[in-house]
Amino acid sequence: MKVLIVGGRGKADFLMNSLLDKKNSVTLIHDDEEYCRQLARKYDTTIICGDGTKRYILEEAEIENQDIVIALTPKDCANFVICQLAKKVYGIKRAFATVNNPKNVDVFKKLGIDSAISATYVVSNMIEQLATINDLSHLTVMESGHIHLMELLVKEQDPIVNQQIKDIDISEEMIISCIIRSNQALIPKGDTFILSGDKLIILSTSTQPQSFIGQLVGDSYETR
Repeated sequence: MKVLIVGGRGKADFLMNSLLDKKNSVTLIHDDEEYCRQLARKYDTTIICGDGTKRYILEEAEIENQDIVIALTPKDCANFVICQLAKKVYGIKRAFATVNNPKNVDVFKKLGIDSAISATYVVSNMIEQLATINDLSHLTVMESGHIHLMELLVKEQDPIVNQQIKDIDISEEMIISCIIRSNQALIPKGDTFILSGDKLIILSTSTQPQSFIGQLVGDSYETR
């Protein structure tokens, strides 16, 4: 898969690392020359310094050959322009954007942006849940609250420790998609054991994902 990322700093770095690890082709456009040099030293991929809202920069990045375009700049208007150019001018089927003003999420989607994610929207919807679930080190809402991505740190006293995933009774609305163990990412299978210190990456389609966390860490999770 060919992916074009425009803008972003930490998010762009994380995405590039993840996508390249999975053998995808990644091109980055960024307007910070020093940051481009840093990433060029870190990754063996195409990095272009310039304004991603300009067509000649997008064409230098061979946007017409990309499968996905992801706009991560700090300006909503720039992200919208990038995604609209990708879809309307260059025929890219999938375009994604981060949105700083949560009021723009629905506008972006109505105008054809496949996914618009607002950090403000995420935070405002997660405050109550994060206040009661100390084991969740990170929780992100996607697709206007329909999908939740969670990171759960497993503690020694948790009932799932030393159990195989196939023996853990959890809701059909939740799946353990990845395990981070000793800084290594593992794709779990049915016979994979859960160990103390594991960080579980969990996907849930429930509107109240915290109700299922008790199934993994026991009834005491709210008071930790």
